[in-house]
Amino acid sequence: MFEKIKLWVVLILAFFLILYTVPLNSIYSHLNYLFYSKKDLRIQLNMVNPQIKLLSADTSNKLVFKIEVRDKKGEPVSKAHVALEVNNNIGALYPQNARTDKDGELIVSYIPPAASAIKFNDRQNVNVSIKASIYNSDISSSVDFSLTRVPLVFVHGYQEVPEIFSNMKEYLSSKGYECSAIDYRSKDGVVASSKYLSDYLQKQKMTYLTKGMQVGKFDILSHSMGGLVTRYYTSSDNYIRINNINKVIFISVPHKGSHLAPLGASYIQDQGLKDLFPDNELITKTLPGMLNEGLNYHIQVGSILGQFDEVVTTNSASLDDWDIKTEIFNVGENNFTMDNILNGYIMKAPNHNLILNNKKVFVEIEKMLNTELPYPSQKK
Repeated sequence: MFEKIKLWVVLILAFFLILYTVPLNSIYSHLNYLFYSKKDLRIQLNMVNPQIKLLSADTSNKLVFKIEVRDKKGEPVSKAHVALEVNNNIGALYPQNARTDKDGELIVSYIPPAASAIKFNDRQNVNVSIKASIYNSDISSSVDFSLTRVPLVFVHGYQEVPEIFSNMKEYLSSKGYECSAIDYRSKDGVVASSKYLSDYLQKQKMTYLTKGMQVGKFDILSHSMGGLVTRYYTSSDNYIRINNINKVIFISVPHKGSHLAPLGASYIQDQGLKDLFPDNELITKTLPGMLNEGLNYHIQVGSILGQFDEVVTTNSASLDDWDIKTEIFNVGENNFTMDNILNGYIMKAPNHNLILNNKKVFVEIEKMLNTELPYPSQKK
C-alpha cells in the first residue's frame, strides 16, 4: 500500500514539474496535434536555396532544408512529428526526427560524407534523395540533388602561368574533377599573392553557385612557390575565419628555400625571388611564427617531389617536422653536371616543371585526392 502511495506521489510531482518547466501552450500544441487526422495533413520539403543542384562532398558543406506542415485548410500545424531519411544512408541529417515550431516549420541540415568515402564512377556524380514524412504515415515530400567531388584549384610557382598545369588539368578533368587555376603576380611575393589566393577562392565559390553548385572547401594543388603562398594563406588569421580548404598537395615546394634563388639575384630584384632565398625572413621567421609553424593542422596534406629537381632539394621539400611523408618520383635525368652549371643550363630547371607532365605523378595525385591524407602533427 505504501509503495502505491509513493508511486502516486512521484507521478503527481512529475506532472507538476512538467507544468512548471514546459510552457502551457507547448503542452496544448502537443495535445492538439494528437487529435489531428494524419490524412488531413500536408508536408512540404524545400531547399532553403532552391538553385542548388550539386553539392561538393565535404562534411563541412551542409545543405539546409525547410519543412512546412499544414492542415487541409492551409493552417500551420505546430508540434507535428516529422521523420527524415536519406537514400542508402549517403550522409546524415540533423535532426533525424523532430517537431515543427509554432509556425508549422522545421529547419534541417544535410551533412554530406567526405569525398573519399564515396565511390564516384568515372565522371558520374552520386544522386541523393532526402525524404520528409509525417511520422507513422505515408504522407511525405522529397528533394533530389547530386554529390560531386571537391573542386580543385592549381597554384603555380614563381614566374609561371596557369597553363603550366594544362596536362595535369586535362587528366584530372577526365576523371570528373572540376578544375581551375589562379594567375597571380608571383613577383609581388608570397604575402601579397596569398591575398589574391583568398580572393580567388571566394570568387570561385560564387561562380560555382551561379551554376547551381554549392562548394564549401577546395582541394589545392600547389607547385613550387605556390606552395609557400598556400602555406601563408592557410596559416594566417584571415584563413581561420574563412576556412575553405580541404586538402593541399604540395608539388616540388621549397619549404626551406631554393639554392638557385640567390643565383638569380644579379638579374632580378623582386619580392617573389627574395622570398625563395633559404635565409629570407619569410622562411626563417614569418612562417615559423604562424599557426602550427606555418602548416595548418586542420588541413590534410600530401607532398610530392621529383628525384632530380634542380630547384628544390629533398631537404627543402621535406615536411618531416610535421610527420608528413614526401613521395619521390623519378622524372627526367640528373642535370647536375659541371658543364650544365657553367653554361647556365641548370638555371632552366627542366625537371622542376617536368613533374607536372608525368603520368605516374598524375595517378598518384588522383589517388591522394580519393583517399584521406594525414594531418600535420601539432607543434607545441
